[in-house]
Amino acid sequence: MFLLAQAFPHWDQGSFFSDTSTDDVQEAAFLEVFIPTNVFDSLARNHVPAVVLISIWAGIVLSRTSNRKLLITQLEVVSNVLTKVSKSIAGLAPFGVFAIAASTAGTISFDEFGRLQAYFIIYTFGAATVGLVILPMFVVCFTPFNYRDVFRVAGEATIMAFATGKLIVVIPTLVQRTEELFANSDINDRKATPSVDILYPLAYPFPHVGKLLSMLFIPFAAWFLGSALSWSEYPGFLCAGVFSYFGGPLLAIPFLLDYMHLPHDMFQLFLLAGLWEGRIGDALGAIHLVVFTILATCTFTKQLRFSFVSFLRFSVVCAGSSGISLFALTLLTNRVVHNEYQRNSVLLSMQLLESPTEHAVYKTATPNPDPLRPDESLLERIRRRGKIRVGYNEDKLPFAFFNSRGDLVGYDVEMAHVLANDLNVAIEFVQFDRHTLAKQLADDDFDVVMSGLVGTLERSEDMSHTDPYMDVTLGLVVPDYDVRRFRSLETLRTIPGLRIGFIDLSRGFVQRLAEALPNAELEELPTIQEYFDGTTSVDALLVSAESGSAYSLLYPEYEVVLPMEPTVTLPLFYAVGNRDAEMREYMEHWVELKRRDGTMEESYAHWILGKTTSSAEPRWCVIRNVLR
Repeated sequence: MFLLAQAFPHWDQGSFFSDTSTDDVQEAAFLEVFIPTNVFDSLARNHVPAVVLISIWAGIVLSRTSNRKLLITQLEVVSNVLTKVSKSIAGLAPFGVFAIAASTAGTISFDEFGRLQAYFIIYTFGAATVGLVILPMFVVCFTPFNYRDVFRVAGEATIMAFATGKLIVVIPTLVQRTEELFANSDINDRKATPSVDILYPLAYPFPHVGKLLSMLFIPFAAWFLGSALSWSEYPGFLCAGVFSYFGGPLLAIPFLLDYMHLPHDMFQLFLLAGLWEGRIGDALGAIHLVVFTILATCTFTKQLRFSFVSFLRFSVVCAGSSGISLFALTLLTNRVVHNEYQRNSVLLSMQLLESPTEHAVYKTATPNPDPLRPDESLLERIRRRGKIRVGYNEDKLPFAFFNSRGDLVGYDVEMAHVLANDLNVAIEFVQFDRHTLAKQLADDDFDVVMSGLVGTLERSEDMSHTDPYMDVTLGLVVPDYDVRRFRSLETLRTIPGLRIGFIDLSRGFVQRLAEALPNAELEELPTIQEYFDGTTSVDALLVSAESGSAYSLLYPEYEVVLPMEPTVTLPLFYAVGNRDAEMREYMEHWVELKRRDGTMEESYAHWILGKTTSSAEPRWCVIRNVLR
């Protein structure tokens, strides 16, 4: 399972900020998954392993209870009732599965379908390797039978299981073929061969290898969403997965998606993939039952043996063929999955939501050409001139930046256009330098500053500003290959010679961070771009997760992590020139109105979350494209 998951091709993972990434994710306690404090709570929360273990334990204890028939009789009544209810519901299941599969198949994009092909290819390869090489190897190495004997029994049943999609219908055939195999063998103890009739029904309720292999969907789902499972996550995932499959894939997959904190919507994709995967799994399940029964019967007849030569030969063949095949499989999936990174163009092609107000952009800061008149407020001058001067800094993705067409866009640029439209004036965007911002405000270079300005104690002393209009989350931008080292403060403290770059933070916060990380060196960078250009030697960049996520779209080899516990947030505000109280009060009311009428929420969804960046082109349809 682990090796197969490594065959999924690497693809760049840059993404917009997600408002769920700052939520405190409650890690599932490993023992709670297996040892329930309340079995009914485990049933309600779909903790299948816990239910399985408590059922096994209860069954063992019940088998040693003298008056167990009283309980068993009542349980049989309940079982019959639930069975009839299940059958009536199961009659509707094919329609539901068809509807879900049809909806998923009809709405999945071609790029997503290309990634789904990778799962089909790798799963089919894994099933072929396990069914044709690994499982028969156990029979050859531990019993008197050879490779051909296995498929003399399983061959016809395997094809039938694939064709019908029902493993249970081939059990009579398997029983007959296995009895013939032992009857024609040199095993002297004929009394044990009738146990074949019991072994097949006994093994059938247990999860066979074909079912277990569908656990590969969980690593695939993580890869599909752009966050592949780390090596350390596999032991807990595989252990929980094996026990959860006692309830079947339809119960196990939702549980495992929840256990690994993956979206439940992926279950619909699993149902679509199950149309092929289920048949392959049943074919593999037939081989699994044959191998189990042969090994068990040879154990009862004391015919188990170990052939070191056979074991060595098949191990070498298996390792060599698997290695070569996995390499070829990786090359194949890389060709099937088109990994052309396009999210950077998505960001750079973003436009303002509304038609822009008349505006001009100045790269050099100069004082307002029309000075304030005696006793004139900023708001009065803005209305008199018909223009508002707005300070911006392009080094502030996604709040203010130039897109691929050279237009100044971003969250705060969008809000500046909304403000100018409400005032019915034009805009003059004037670039500012964050190191001389207070002086530029005092020199009357602009009326307001709207460019993701972080609130600090120093700025509160040097300039007038609004109350925070947004809180951003502090995070680290690090190379994606080095993410694990930066996931928590504990691991950060263990990194020798750690250098962290930062921009636009208060001195007090930097001092507190230095105390929390005494072995780290903190360095203020002139611009964010220096970190991504590689002109500085810092190991990580300390910025807001919102900005860091936007930069990860342009530089997908970087990723944002949130190591701060608890999560640290920083306020953003709009600065007001000339310490003008009237303008400040106006901006306060304006921000509150825009928050209440949904303007800020819509802009946040567009620029920060990237939810309205593009409208998906509808797929070609006969009804729409031909008949209309």
